[in-house]
Amino acid sequence: MNKKIILGLPAVYGLGNLIKNNLQILGFEVIDLSFDYKGFKYKNFKQRLINFIRKTLFNDKSYKDKLRFAAQKNHLDEKLGLIKEKADYAIIIRPDTYTIDVLTQIKSKSNYLIGYQWDGMERFPWVEKCISIFDRFFVFDPSDIHYHNLDLPFIGNFYFTIPELLATHHSTATGAYFVGAFNRDRKEILEHLSPLLISAGIPTKFFLYSKKPRKAEVDNKHFLLTQKISTYEENIEEVKASKIIVDITVCAHKGLSLRFYEALCFEKKIITNNDSIKYYDFYHPDNIFIYGQDEIDTLTTFINTPYKTIDPIIKEKYSFENWIRFALNIPPFHPITAPTSLEQSLIS
Repeated sequence: MNKKIILGLPAVYGLGNLIKNNLQILGFEVIDLSFDYKGFKYKNFKQRLINFIRKTLFNDKSYKDKLRFAAQKNHLDEKLGLIKEKADYAIIIRPDTYTIDVLTQIKSKSNYLIGYQWDGMERFPWVEKCISIFDRFFVFDPSDIHYHNLDLPFIGNFYFTIPELLATHHSTATGAYFVGAFNRDRKEILEHLSPLLISAGIPTKFFLYSKKPRKAEVDNKHFLLTQKISTYEENIEEVKASKIIVDITVCAHKGLSLRFYEALCFEKKIITNNDSIKYYDFYHPDNIFIYGQDEIDTLTTFINTPYKTIDPIIKEKYSFENWIRFALNIPPFHPITAPTSLEQSLIS
């Protein structure tokens, strides 16, 4: 594309490098303004206490993110100072993690500034203050389209189109795979699902991540409690080797996680408790089992039913290449919008 783009996001799980690599594959020159959460530590007990009070008593999750960003701000200011010629585009993913000052500087360094709030607006409501800075501001959660009557465009997630990730080396896929942060509700669902899958001939490979030791809360025959965060590439290899992907959302939002798009990309079945999936154009009951809505005694039938191939045009619509073309308004692209039926159900 021979265009210059500024990229900014909290680069957790290696996603920053993957997005950067995918942009470079598509021909962009990338100016990387992402920052890494890894290694962050509170400077003192006071910071830890303030974060606990604000998060617990006031449901304010911004304080720790602001501390994380502050630790990187000088480095980002230096990078911004090196940009002498305006970039064609800038895209900021999770703008709630950036300060208004830095976003304003990025705006001055680019011709077209895009924001993508890759999480629910209700979880990070302070991001509303910076929306006006952007030329276009997308939301991840369809229920945020009419957030405070702002009429925000929806874009959702994608699967990467990096050749190394798309390459597959698994002649046969077996088992059900899940990885996610520890949560008691999530734990209970996995404990219920695991024996059902095993009895249907599907071994389970479930990982729950927690920094804290939780041996008293965990029955290890259902899943493995781990303190190690896998890289995105490691996760994709597990996806490729699995027959079924499990997605258990524990947040109030209706947005679809990357797991849905990974399953679409690699033609994997998925079991999820996110019932909003039924409104999407790539939903098919042979491929997606909605836990808590579909009859649980039909799970074995679901497992044994062949995967229903999805229209290649629909599949291409959710690729990273189409996603970035649509976000930056670079034709040709397939438009990405929230399913009309889902939007209507959320309004009603």
